[in-house]
Amino acid sequence: MIVHLARALLASLCLMLVLGSASGAISIDAQPGTSHIGERVHISGTSDIPNIIAVYLFVTGPGLNRAGATLENLHLPAGSGYFTSAYVHPDGRFEYEWNTGFIVGRLVPGTYRIYAVSVPLNLDRLTDTDEISLSYTDVTFSRAPSPEIGMPWEVPGVSLVLAAALLASKRRRQN
Repeated sequence: MIVHLARALLASLCLMLVLGSASGAISIDAQPGTSHIGERVHISGTSDIPNIIAVYLFVTGPGLNRAGATLENLHLPAGSGYFTSAYVHPDGRFEYEWNTGFIVGRLVPGTYRIYAVSVPLNLDRLTDTDEISLSYTDVTFSRAPSPEIGMPWEVPGVSLVLAAALLASKRRRQN
């Protein structure tokens, strides 16, 4: 009983330290804001939170967990230790390159919201916004264009001429 109480107290203290350190703001941006599924999206932002090492990123959108999913694996709900993180440089900048062509899961056309938070919590667990810094940006995805197989005009033209010559040759033989 005492061991469980001590663990609970330690966990509470750690959470208070993490939450208490978020006295600042985070900003986030994604470029391009409109993209095709399968393309790369450059996520960047800034943090003025003192001594922050990383920001935690997750995404919500059509067909995804409403509390958020990791950027690398859309089937994996954000939270419980599963997050995409971006290193915060000493000057407060962070960057993440999201390759939507190399992820687990499937994006469908629509608008997705990418969140950056100061603590590893998903939307269901973000309750005290005074102690947590959060920012988001939207990205709209459309279907990737179908690859067109180019055919030079000479190929159908030559085929048509050959077909006409064969038909003419066959008619001459019949007469």
